[in-house]
Amino acid sequence: MTAGAAAPRAATGLVLSMRSEMGTFSTPSTTKLRCDPPGGLHKNANQACAALARVDGDFTKMKPAPDVMCTMELNMTRATLKGTWRGKKVSFEQDYSNPCVLHVHTGKVFDF
Repeated sequence: MTAGAAAPRAATGLVLSMRSEMGTFSTPSTTKLRCDPPGGLHKNANQACAALARVDGDFTKMKPAPDVMCTMELNMTRATLKGTWRGKKVSFEQDYSNPCVLHVHTGKVFDF
């Protein structure tokens, strides 16, 4: 490595899953996400990695999208994230009242 070159980042490998009580995600939907560089099976890997980078992989610090309206339907949807963020083990699990609310709170991370 040359002087002044940035050290390579530790690996990021995450497994993301979502499941709702009924509808589209009644069977769990699961994908893999890699970051640095973005990749894996996640269709929005670039945006998902960027969103996670803004909170240094701490999913609890993600902010809901402003000015987005969701219906009040009750379709409990569970989001789980497990793996490694830049070499550090991470785990997240949260229930949301419906898939729209899930996406408002997680952006592109759970948009796969």
